[in-house]
Formats: sequence, structure tokens, C-alpha cells
Amino acid sequence: GEIGNSPRSYQPTSVFQASYIQSLPRHQRLRFISTRSTLPAAVVVSSRRRLFEYCDMADESILSVFVFFVSRLLLMLLSVSYLKGEKESPAAPTSYDEAMEALSSLITKRSRGNNSNKGNQFDLLFHYLKILELEDALDDLKIVHVAGTKGKGSTCTFTESILRNCGFRTGLFTSPHLIDVRERFRLDGVDISQEKFLAYFWWCFNRLKTTCFTLILYHIHAAEFGRYGQERTTEDVPMPPLFRFLTLLAFKIFSAEQVHKYWFHLQHCLSCLSSETQLNWDLICYSFFVQVDVAILEVGLGGRFDATNVVQKPVVCGIASLGYDHIEILGDTLGKIAGEKAGILKVDLQVVPPLDVNLLNGQKLGLEGEHQYVNAGLAIALSFTWLKRTGHLELANQDHTDSLPEQFIKGLTAASFQGRAQIVPDQYVDSEKDGDLVFYLDGAHSPESMEICAKWFSGAVKGEHQSDKAKPQVSSSTHQLKKNIMQVFDPSSAERVQLEILLFNCMTVRDPELLLPQLMKTCASQDVYFKKALFAPNMSVYHKVGTHALPSAVPEADLSWQLTLQRVWDNTMQKDKGREAKQVNHVAEEMKDDTGKGGGSLESSSVVFPSLPLAIKWLRDTVRQNQSVRLQVLVTGSLHLVGDVLKLIRK
Repeated sequence: GEIGNSPRSYQPTSVFQASYIQSLPRHQRLRFISTRSTLPAAVVVSSRRRLFEYCDMADESILSVFVFFVSRLLLMLLSVSYLKGEKESPAAPTSYDEAMEALSSLITKRSRGNNSNKGNQFDLLFHYLKILELEDALDDLKIVHVAGTKGKGSTCTFTESILRNCGFRTGLFTSPHLIDVRERFRLDGVDISQEKFLAYFWWCFNRLKTTCFTLILYHIHAAEFGRYGQERTTEDVPMPPLFRFLTLLAFKIFSAEQVHKYWFHLQHCLSCLSSETQLNWDLICYSFFVQVDVAILEVGLGGRFDATNVVQKPVVCGIASLGYDHIEILGDTLGKIAGEKAGILKVDLQVVPPLDVNLLNGQKLGLEGEHQYVNAGLAIALSFTWLKRTGHLELANQDHTDSLPEQFIKGLTAASFQGRAQIVPDQYVDSEKDGDLVFYLDGAHSPESMEICAKWFSGAVKGEHQSDKAKPQVSSSTHQLKKNIMQVFDPSSAERVQLEILLFNCMTVRDPELLLPQLMKTCASQDVYFKKALFAPNMSVYHKVGTHALPSAVPEADLSWQLTLQRVWDNTMQKDKGREAKQVNHVAEEMKDDTGKGGGSLESSSVVFPSLPLAIKWLRDTVRQNQSVRLQVLVTGSLHLVGDVLKLIRK
């Protein structure tokens, strides 16, 4: 505070938590220290939210006077200790793994639908905003808010890409992440850097978690420090669970750089210090990057009570396609589910059509699949509405029924989103031809999305198969050149057997009787049949976040759920008597004993692997040992499975 002034002339200000200053690297801590004074000058910041309020000195009670002077003394001692390192506490965690451990501590092990979980109290979110001083900052953000059962993540991705190509700085918050938690926070289309993530993470985590010395004073004299006591996490106000914390962190990241607005107030507060205090203003003015122009938020679950719905003044909201998912929480009818999703709506409602493919001028969407034209149509409407309501009329007033601005087309065609209709050739197979093992990744996990996934996969593999037949492979080697010439005169000599393989797992709350038959039926309608289905447990575990979530050794896994999935698959295969299965007996005989114990031959219709790495190894060994086959592997049923496969094939 304004140390040096008399108590009666004191004007309330705020202070940085000593724990926050401690969390900075030492060279940054020294930036805040006066060159000649030991006074804790750096703890003075904006009075927008007070860390605590000094007691009213008009109350001449002995306890009030005592508390006042003790608080000042403790503030000076702790601040000088943290800043100068004279009695410095152990350094705050700075490594990424330590941050992931701290983040993992926020994962609740209770059921998401358990109302006894205090984390389900929605009103607590407003309390957390006060602690993190984000109330006004959140209102200043120009937000696009999107809910839906299917396609909300893709819609957000399209919207972000469009507005970024219109020249705006963008912040995108999506969930879940596939490989790294930083994927959830994208700045200008790029995942937030590890350095920036750690800085903002520890600021928020310590702010919520650490009990400052004023909390002790609150217990001594609650009446004097009532406000502070109500703005700290306690037994009755727990730390936010994982998704709520990540949402708050997104708000902090997207709005943190409003610090420049309070510079003049900071300058005024520092001028009240002793005249002996000399400060390096350039070192105090420190920021990471410029505030975003637009923040696009994807709802995590539902809408009405989702953490993102703490936003009170979005510029525009959107709802993507609806379907039956999380029915144990949102309801078992489309009406109930729609009611939960509509909980984010705070503006007028209108229905928008899918994107007309002709508006792309012959180009393709950046995200694969026919269903993406529905998501792109919603993204276009959201972008035009945002531009109009934020005063950017030069683009908003254009008629987009007959044509689209060039920036919109570029945004739609350049959009990218991991784990959704993504094709990744395996780069670690030592075979004669590229593309002998290709992974088709899609995190579909509902009956509706499974149907869409099956249509995309069928179209993709049929298109590639026709492409392989139409043109020979090109190689610079003399041997391969001769083979290419032979392929021109005898195309049948170049044809390899193309086999579709399913790699599947889903959460136990899903009903495989609704997922697997839908997948098989839709693919069969497109004349695509799976030669073999592989079932394996995920590597990532629900109670940990980060790279440490992947065990180095494969533990003894409980495969009861995977065996259940296998039974459902086999039963579905047997019921489908009219199935026109592809006959590749000449290849199967060749392969029968080549694959070893891992997964047997391709003759069996399904197999359960004790671990995902063993399943990937079997696929690679199969391709290496059988040069006449090409495996096209659909990985689906769970975004967690997709993320784990990406981690393995990119190692």
C-alpha cells in the first residue's frame, strides 16, 4: 500500500500476492526492486480488485489498530524476503511436468452427474472471476460462443480461421486436447507457447490456491477482513475442477494484456512512495503479447451450466447440430438436450443453411467430410454477425448469398483441426511404397457422429483406391521405372490388396450396441467392409494430464470392456448374413503365420490387444511382412484414443 503515509490519509490500493512474485524467475523478480530502497515498491498495482481492505481507522478499537500495523509489518517482511531473496522460500514450480501435476490435482473423480460435487455449483464461477480480477476484463472481450452435440469444435475452428484471415487477432478455446493441454488455447491459430502457458497457469493457480497471510488475519478479525475472506478458496469454496480452471485460464490468457489500461494508476501509486525510491519504469512495464480482438469459445458440455456460460455479454452465440450424447446429464430427449444447449443464447435466434459448395470457387474446405458444410455455414453466419455488431461494416455489409469475401474463402479452406476426419500416413514403416499403412482418425463417439465418420472414411478409402488404379507410382530408380512401365501395359500387376482395419475403443458410458452396428452398416452401404477389428485400451488415464499420463511400461490392463466391445462386433458380423465380404484368401494364406502371437493372422475378424502400442506394432509388422497389402486403419470411438494413436505414430 502507500507505505509512508499516515494511516488516516491512507487510500486503499491493491498488492500483488507475494506468491506470484515468488513464482517469477529471479531475474524478473529483480526487475521490480528499487535500485536503492528495500521498500516493496513492486507490490503496488491496480485498485480494481483489492487483495484485502485495511480496516477503517475511524474505528479506534485496539484490535483494529493492532491488525492494521501487524498487516503492514508482515507485508513488508514477506515482500522484501520474496523480492530480495534474503529469506527466500523454495522456488515455485516452473517445469511443465510440475504444472501438469498441479493441473491433475484438479481432476474430480466423482461422476459428472453427481449433484453432491461442490464443483457443480455454477455460481462459484463468479466468485473465481473476482479472485482472478477477471470480471471487467471478461466483459471487455468480444466473444463468439458456440454449443452443440456435433460440430461445435469444427464451427469454432472455421470461425477463428475466417476472422483471423480478416486481419483480427484471435483467441480460440476448444476441448478436449489430444496430445498437449496447450492445444486448447490457440492464439492467432497457433497453440500457446509453453513459456506463456506456464506464466499464466501459475498466476491463476497460485492466486486461487495459495493462502496469503491476510487469510490468517481474517480468522483473527473476520469483520475487518470480511471481503478478503470471501474472495479466497476455502473449504466451502474449493479449487475449481479441471475444466472450470482451464476455462478461467483461457479468460486470463485472452484478456491479460489489458494491463496497459491501468498504467497511469500504477504510476500514481508508485509516486506515493518514499522519494528515495528509484524505479526502472521500463522493467516494471512487462507484458507477453497484445490482447486478442476476438475470443471464440467452445462449450465443454451442455451449455446452461457449462463453465464457458459465465460469459454474460457475448457478441454472438451459435448452436451446432444436436444429437444424443451425455444423456445421463443433459436429458434423454432432443427437447431436453436442446434446452440445455440453448442456455447459452443471449441474443436473437436465427437458423442458417449449410454452405453452398459453389461459393468456394472450386476450392475445398480445410476440414474433410460432407458434414463440414453445415458447420461452415454456421461459421460464416457467426463471422458476419460478429463483424456487424463490432462495427466492421466494410465486410459485414457484403451479400454472402451469392459470393463470399476472399478472406472468408481463405479462412474456410485453410482451417485445420486435429483428430477430426484427419488422414495420417505412417512414416515409420520400412516398406517399398509410401502409404502402405495409413491412419484415418476421427473422434466420433455418438451414433450420429459415427454415421458421419463412416461416410467420410468410406469415401476417402474408395477415392484413394481408384486413384491408385488410375496412375502408376513414380520412382527415380531404374528398377522402379521398369515396374512403372510394366504397370502401364499390365495394370493388374500393380494392384495390391487394400484392406480396411478398424481400431476402436470407447468410454464405458457409451453404448457399443449403438455405435458399432451403425459404423458397420453405414460402411457396408458404401461397399466398404472391415477385414479385421482391433480393440485396445487407451494409454492416457482420466486422472492425469500431460505427457506423464502415458506410462513408460505397459501395466496389466483390465480388458473386460474391450472383450465386451469384441463380442458386440462379432455378434454384429454374424447377424449380417448378407454381408459381401471381400475375399482375399490368396493374401491371407500368405500372411497366416507371419504376424506372430500379437494379433494372429488377418483371417480372424477381431482381436483384443492388452495395450495400444502392441496394436500399432502388429499393424506395422503386418505391412512389413506382407508387401502385397495396404492397410487403411480407421481409428474412432474416442478422442482420447485418437490422441493416444497420434502420440504413438508421431514419436
